[in-house]
Amino acid sequence: MQHLLVDISAHGLGHVAQTSAVLNALDCAHLRLTIRSMTPESVLRRRIRHPFTLIPWQQDNGMLMHDALRVDVPASMHWYATFHANYCERKAQAARELERLQPDLLFANIPYLSLDAAGECAIPAVALCSLNWADVFHAYCSKLAGAEKIYAEIRHAYTQAEVFLQPVPSMVMHHDLRTRAIAPIAAIGQRQPELLRAKARQPDTTRFVLAALGGIGVEYPLANWPVLPGVCWIFPDAALWRQREDFLPESLFGLSYLDLLASCDAVITKTGYGTQTEAVVNQVPALCIRRGDWPEEPNLPDWHAQHGEVLFTDWQQIQVCSFGEQIMTLLETPWGKPAVSPTGAAEAASVLQARLQAL
Repeated sequence: MQHLLVDISAHGLGHVAQTSAVLNALDCAHLRLTIRSMTPESVLRRRIRHPFTLIPWQQDNGMLMHDALRVDVPASMHWYATFHANYCERKAQAARELERLQPDLLFANIPYLSLDAAGECAIPAVALCSLNWADVFHAYCSKLAGAEKIYAEIRHAYTQAEVFLQPVPSMVMHHDLRTRAIAPIAAIGQRQPELLRAKARQPDTTRFVLAALGGIGVEYPLANWPVLPGVCWIFPDAALWRQREDFLPESLFGLSYLDLLASCDAVITKTGYGTQTEAVVNQVPALCIRRGDWPEEPNLPDWHAQHGEVLFTDWQQIQVCSFGEQIMTLLETPWGKPAVSPTGAAEAASVLQARLQAL
């Protein structure tokens, strides 16, 4: 059996979502699968349908965050400076780990250390993501002392991938990378609005809005959250520090996140690949919080506006709860855009399959 080694960043679940979709589209009947990630095993096994061996290993840290919307630039720079202070030794150790595992192919989303090590070991490698840490790091830290050397090392690591697959819509990447655009990667959920109404004991006229800003230090301003006629709000359980009749926890419904999103009438999210693309392919209108300094701006919002029903706001407007009118506008706007087919996972799986067959 051929051995596919998969490295997944644990900086948010978007990397897991993209990678699991590709792996689920891959014929693994005669393939041994090893995954290295700090993502909780329960999350990986819920998402990935094939058997796999898990090796917990942190190879990257993305960017350190104050919360779901704000990057902690000094802390991020400190982490990268520490990580790269002995980078040659780290790469040599990573190469030894690869030689021990003896994979036929490395598939990374998007830790760069193992890609660099794969280049040292002459192991073929494929990268996939809508962003890369080299250009994200450069966007925030380029003016800080020592950043240019770190950026060059990360960028060089990514060039060791034979191809860097970019699911649309991706950030602009450095021209050194061997990029190839593929279709969007997003899953289609099962729409079950009647289940939402039954579980919440609400009439057929009730509309549901999902709050989905991610789980990194988000405190919703629930004390002044708008009350809208015929609308119930669904929040992550941990975010519900205040009780109100129209506030509902996600756990009430017993659905996967994807099915819950697909069953709602609108979603509040932030600039980020996962929920924005899933909102489009599941035809769920979105109120999107812009992140002006995040490198996926403006590509991702522009694509969302072209293919979905979306309005934009900022975190200040959320904090003062002045977004109720926008939500009502979204709820009253019929979906007027053609369906988007998320075939990127199948395209990426074909690339992996072809490379394995060529070995």
